[in-house]
Amino acid sequence: MAFFKRRDKPAKQTPLLGVYLSGSGDLPEGYSRLIDAPEVSDCINRIASILSSATIYLRRNTAEGDKRVFDALSRMVDINPMPGIGNRALLIDWIVSTMLGDGDGNAFVYPRLEGGEFVALDPMPGASAVQKGDTYVVNWQGTPYSPTDVLHFRLHADPLIPWRGRGIRIPGERLAQSIANTNALKDNLSKPDYRPPMAIIVNADSDLSDKEARDNFRSQYLSDDPGEPWILPDGLIDIKTWSPMSLVDMAVKDTVELDKKSVCSLLGCPPYMLGLESYSQAAHNNFVRTTINHIATVIEQTLTLGLLADRPDEYFSFNRRRLYDYDLKTLIDIDNSMADRGYLNGDEVREDAFRDPAGLTEYKVLENYIPYDMSGNQNKLKGGEDNAKTV
Repeated sequence: MAFFKRRDKPAKQTPLLGVYLSGSGDLPEGYSRLIDAPEVSDCINRIASILSSATIYLRRNTAEGDKRVFDALSRMVDINPMPGIGNRALLIDWIVSTMLGDGDGNAFVYPRLEGGEFVALDPMPGASAVQKGDTYVVNWQGTPYSPTDVLHFRLHADPLIPWRGRGIRIPGERLAQSIANTNALKDNLSKPDYRPPMAIIVNADSDLSDKEARDNFRSQYLSDDPGEPWILPDGLIDIKTWSPMSLVDMAVKDTVELDKKSVCSLLGCPPYMLGLESYSQAAHNNFVRTTINHIATVIEQTLTLGLLADRPDEYFSFNRRRLYDYDLKTLIDIDNSMADRGYLNGDEVREDAFRDPAGLTEYKVLENYIPYDMSGNQNKLKGGEDNAKTV
């Protein structure tokens, strides 16, 4: 609460004097890392978890089209890239979180060789790229590595140093401080001692002008017991209650929403991820097509260049179809339509329906899907059961 002195008749030369009996909180000062903001880390975790759920295929270019390859390398990358430590989901989660979370746009992985074969992909936390002449070296735990010996995942190349990734730290510093200040203000507003709940206004010529007199008055008339009424002399004081200022009053709510929108723009996340909007299938799928697709391409190409140098016809690819939000009926309808045109075989359709292969490996095309000038050559138009066959 606060005491204010008041004259019976207001006078311009006697302003109100406020004496607060409780302190107020101070906002913290200093820089806060972007990753320390819960809104930012939440978006990063969502991006990492979505991409890490996708299978990584090893494919080979052939005359009949790109085909999936099943061998020891493909199994290592997709199933067990960190033997005894973690699986593919954990590795991809770490790569994405490192590129985005620390804000430097770089992540390093050491491909371990045994007997001339890649057997593991070891994360290199804390590794850094240092320029050396026209190229650079990767320093990790006191040892320099050639960039050709490690997998260097980089996001958004630095315009001045193309071989180094540039993350979100530089453009995000001011946003990080804004988020930190807003969160601190919200915390302070929730504290009971942030501001007095009421003011007690007294005459300026009263004997409550010094602290000792005010303390005596409060102990005599103002009870601290919850629910117990105050018994006060009539006309001695005037009590004014203050309603606590809400987040809306302080414009904190608008600031929070603005900060969250800035985070979404910075990281390419849809607003629903931070509770700004309701979930939207279209927004999610657009998020996959843009933000997720870009990061996936970075990882795919880095794995391909680093692990398949002697296999030029092969490449790594995420199974992006599983990342989109389609209900099973919609997905099967799409697959059936593609199967009718010969783009998928029966087993590929069954895979999306979570069914085991059934030997349906042939690609078939419905008879009606033929060039217009060949429409008269359909056998079924010539009459008779024997002729009711496809061309």
